[in-house]
Amino acid sequence: MRATENSSRKTIDKALRVLTAFSSAEPELTIGELAERLHLHKSVVSRVVSSLRDWRMLEKDPHTRKVRIGENAFRIGSLYAVHDNLSRMSKPRMDELVAKTEQSSHVSVLDRQQLLVVATVDSPKALRVIMRLGERRSLHSTAAGKLFLALTKDLLDAVLAKRLEAFTPETITSPTELRKAVDHARRDQLAWNFGESSVGAGAVAAPIFDGAGQMIAALSTVYPLNVADESTRQKIGRATAATARAISRELSYSP
Repeated sequence: MRATENSSRKTIDKALRVLTAFSSAEPELTIGELAERLHLHKSVVSRVVSSLRDWRMLEKDPHTRKVRIGENAFRIGSLYAVHDNLSRMSKPRMDELVAKTEQSSHVSVLDRQQLLVVATVDSPKALRVIMRLGERRSLHSTAAGKLFLALTKDLLDAVLAKRLEAFTPETITSPTELRKAVDHARRDQLAWNFGESSVGAGAVAAPIFDGAGQMIAALSTVYPLNVADESTRQKIGRATAATARAISRELSYSP
């Protein structure tokens, strides 16, 4: 087992060495140049590059035959840049929101057809709902996901092309009902989750926009459904929407 683990680790190390060999000064390299730079045999580099191309982490220019960073590597890097900037700018506002509502808050971004949590602040209460950094959730069963479905071109049709999975008895699995919920989110610029992702957990989410007016993230407040009556939920919704607008302004958004 240990020999297998060591072999896997060496393979991963080689792949990462290949990926990090590129730079802004040298965005394209041949297999030979990579082999010489990394002190590896050309056949080894060729195999590693082939696997990375399969994963679209690298791509080959059909004319120069040189290798460069691929779509998936760029997507991951862009996701990190967005999440790092969002985390730094959102945290102070999220701290204020949690102090006001006494409920947990998180910021999530769209990663293909899933939500990815990139910033969290937990409620000080013992009875609370917690989301972990790096946690992923489906779009149709979350408040933030409904906003992305409402404000991202063609995303709703892509999600409805597949079966809507039920995570709790409250999860929306009807395309017609999901379209209604998405329409409400688009109209109100606010979306709700009533135990649709986790039993007993509710949420409200508001969009975060960048300077170009694009929705780049969602700010959510999550809470136990049994501690939030309608009046409390509306107060949490207003506070969440106001905080999302404040973060958007700091990102140079101007309605």
